[in-house]
Amino acid sequence: MSAKQREHLRNLAIKRHENALFRLKNALGYDEDFYKFKNGRLNVAKLARCAGVSEKFARRELDIRGLI
Repeated sequence: MSAKQREHLRNLAIKRHENALFRLKNALGYDEDFYKFKNGRLNVAKLARCAGVSEKFARRELDIRGLI
């Protein structure tokens, strides 16, 4: 694989990550009570489905921000 191809793939991965992060932040911008269980915990699976990202990605990003 050439350096140009590697750079292109890296740029695509960065763009995909930024897009997923934007969708996750956009979903968090709505009413958070929609994504919570009755006991007050955040329903990460529901949030991930609504945002269109994987549950693993959502859980990792929310953990980084201290929201879980």
